[in-house]
Formats: sequence, structure tokens, C-alpha cells
Amino acid sequence: MENNQVLEQLQNHQSIRAFQDKPVSDETMDTIFKAAFAGPNMQNYQPVTFIEVTDQALKQKITDTVHMGYIASAPRFYVACVDWNRDLIGQPEEAKEIIEDRIQHYQFLEGGIVSTAITLCRAQVAAESLGLGTVTMAGVMGAFELYEAELDLPKYVKPIMGFSVGYPDQNPGVKPKLPLSGSVMAGKYDEKKVEAAVKEYDQTMADYYGERDMDTNWTKHNAKLFKMIPADPRLSKYPMSKGLNLK
Repeated sequence: MENNQVLEQLQNHQSIRAFQDKPVSDETMDTIFKAAFAGPNMQNYQPVTFIEVTDQALKQKITDTVHMGYIASAPRFYVACVDWNRDLIGQPEEAKEIIEDRIQHYQFLEGGIVSTAITLCRAQVAAESLGLGTVTMAGVMGAFELYEAELDLPKYVKPIMGFSVGYPDQNPGVKPKLPLSGSVMAGKYDEKKVEAAVKEYDQTMADYYGERDMDTNWTKHNAKLFKMIPADPRLSKYPMSKGLNLK
């Protein structure tokens, strides 16, 4: 199998949730984000903004709300946002009216989310290439009311993920993933391949969890998480409160 430094880095990704008490410079973060924003996005609308939470008290409030200590303890913590507000700036009224109609449709929310996710992944890879550790978090959306109260978010700007960055203070190990046979298909979706891949992966993860004194596998762990993590109807309504009406 072909290999190089970039492939090795991607294959050895670890989510880091403990950070050294060591600052990450503005210059380093600028380098990371320059690489991140060089990637593709929907029609070059560039509907992506990262907002760093610099107030330690607010970081702690977010941590207390979503129970993720690696927000308050991270040297740098960002909220990654879909941002359609920027595409309205400088537009004449006629064009603005058309744009505002368009961005209320689902395809633009989806396009913004995909664009933000691509940028976030590139930022993660760039950070790791510089020896930093990162973790991305969808769960930070549980604190969206804090973002609305504290981050001066205009209409059409919606947070979707959190991003903590710092120098690693742990080595949690690389978590195995599903065999490619269950995730990459040709011609059509193949349910039997998925079933075989999940069966194989369950054994892999049983061994992985067993080394951590946990008696479970992937399917059992997923069932536990789905049961444990409640649905949040507020998050279903939140896009519409931002003017993204999912028409």
C-alpha cells in the first residue's frame, strides 16, 4: 500500500481531550487557518466563520453546560459557524432580496454545513501537522443559547461545531474504524457488505474496549449512546430562528 507523511498523519489521527498548559501563538493559528480556508466550499460563497471564545469565564460556562472539560482547558477554543451573512454585505437591495430568499432553503444550510466541515477538517489536519492536538465537537451545540447571548451572532450565522486546539497532554491511541468494505461501494449500496463489515468491526472493537477494561463492542456501545444521549428539539428549531427556514 502506498504511504507518505500526509497519509501516515491522517491514518494516525487521535482526538485529544487533555492539553498542556502551553500557549498556542496567533501566528500558528493563522498558519492553520490559512491552510484550512484554502480548501473547497460551496460555489466559492465561502460561508464559513470561526469565532474564538477568548473569555475564560465563558469557556467555563460552555464546559459546564455541555460537560466537556476540554473546552475550558484548551488553550484555543473556536466555534465553527455557517455564515451566510457575509454574502449579503455590499449587495444592492434587489440582489439582497434574492439572496435572502435563497438562503432560507435547505440546500444552502446543507451547503454551508458541508463547507464548514471541510474547512474544519483541514484545520485539524494542519494543526496536527504542526504537532498540535485537536478535538472537534458537535455536542457543543447544546450551549447554543450562550453563543447567541455572548458572541453577537447576526442573522444567517449559525454555529455547528466546536474546535479545541493545544499541545497534547495525552496519547489515547488510534481508534480502529470500520473496514473499507463496509464504507466504500461500487455501483449500488450493498447491505450484505455492511453487515459483514459491522460483524468484523464488532470483534475489533471488542478487543479495543477490552484493553480498556470495557466489556462491549461497537453495536452495543452505539445502542448505549443513543439511549443515553437525549434528543434536543431546540436544535431542530434553531436554524429557523437564524433565518435558515429549510424551505
